[in-house]
Amino acid sequence: MIPNKTIHTKIFPNLISICEPFEGILLDAYGVFWGGNSIGMLPYCKETMEALTAKGKIIGILSNTTQLAHHEIEKLKSHGLIEGHHFHFLMTSGEVTRHIFSTGLPFPTSNKKFYVFGTPHPKFSSHLTIFQDTPFQETTDLQKADFVYISIPHIDGKDQTDPLIFKGLVESFKNIKIPMLCINPDRFAHEGNPPRAVVRQGSIAHMHEAQGGKVFYIGKPSDKMFSAAMESFLKYGISKPKNVLMVGDTPETDIQGAHYFGMPSALVIKTGMMADRIAHQGFEATIKTLSLQEYPDFFIEYMGRNGF
Repeated sequence: MIPNKTIHTKIFPNLISICEPFEGILLDAYGVFWGGNSIGMLPYCKETMEALTAKGKIIGILSNTTQLAHHEIEKLKSHGLIEGHHFHFLMTSGEVTRHIFSTGLPFPTSNKKFYVFGTPHPKFSSHLTIFQDTPFQETTDLQKADFVYISIPHIDGKDQTDPLIFKGLVESFKNIKIPMLCINPDRFAHEGNPPRAVVRQGSIAHMHEAQGGKVFYIGKPSDKMFSAAMESFLKYGISKPKNVLMVGDTPETDIQGAHYFGMPSALVIKTGMMADRIAHQGFEATIKTLSLQEYPDFFIEYMGRNGF
């Protein structure tokens, strides 16, 4: 919890109102400009991105999705969001993971095999796309695996809202000696119409850690993600994190990751995960739960808004 003297609660209406000092803007997707696969683009976000690029801002997208970057770029294109016009680059946790597979994981992988927690989610690309053309192969024998890959949680193809429904399955992995690999540390994500917070891999990882298990994370808040983003910004002449504004809806991943990387941040409060928390607890009570590392430099109501 943050000492009262450090709390600022000024709320700006949208991203345009705070963007001027920054050369680059780094956007989370889900809950910021993307409302989930059933909703698509959130209102006025496309227009906001056009306005930002017109101002000469370099726009990057940094998502914890396990999908590969080209898949997400094509998805956004189908909704009228075009790389090179609305944004300059897109980086996913799935893409960063593939690169790490080629350079080596920070734990022994002598067998080059992995075991999957759960089963493939029918609404998303198979996890095998991430492992394609890498040294690693899936095994159904846990004793032969170097690590456990956490798949997108679901029950018979249906997303769940309560992580505890997976508690029994997580407990069955309690005594494993190998680490779990979590490439989406988000505990929840918005899906459906109307959107609802559904369980994602971060919830599984945290339950496993709570019972003494080891987890290796790749997605935000890991500096691996922010380093990858800065490599892309460098191509446009932006070399310092302090000149880039991270915009997200999840304090534990978007804001904390930016804080540790030395990047200013803005937290969206009327869409995405923060909107859910505020709806249940109220604004003041919600922000009092934030740690110093999770506290943003700016609060904004929406990324885009009428009159953006």
